[in-house]
Amino acid sequence: MPVSETFRTVVLVFLGTHIPATLMMDSQALLPPAIVPGFMKSLLDFHVRTNSDPLMADPPTWFKSFILFELLFQLPFFFIGFKAFYERRNWIRIPGVVYGAHTATTLIPILAEILHPATVFPDEAARWKLFLIYLPYLLVPASMAYALGVDDKPFGAKGGPNKLKIF
Repeated sequence: MPVSETFRTVVLVFLGTHIPATLMMDSQALLPPAIVPGFMKSLLDFHVRTNSDPLMADPPTWFKSFILFELLFQLPFFFIGFKAFYERRNWIRIPGVVYGAHTATTLIPILAEILHPATVFPDEAARWKLFLIYLPYLLVPASMAYALGVDDKPFGAKGGPNKLKIF
């Protein structure tokens, strides 16, 4: 069954918004603070304060390793995947399955850490708020891996013309 227009739009929004989030927020887990622009530090500080995110406040080594793979593997895919989904290109099938499976797998320990009782939050509402913020980063890639994995022509026999108008 071909990828629906709704799912295609969700993936385009997901990939398109993930680019600035990765560059401006997640990358700070690895970058020396001296080279991070002030506005990016302010964005991260706002996120950490507003959402009580212990992983971004003081990233553990295992989390930093996930960020490294996000920058080296996922970030290039965001651009490639966006273009392929925008143009309805069937060649994205295998790269999309690999990306989706990899990303969904990394979210399991992240979500487990958030839910673990030893992880300190101001209250349970803050814990569940952060869980819900991270949850789409499991659901969308896992859904992408499934949708692209079950159909060898996810955009139809020829792919198809682009119906979605962004500009």
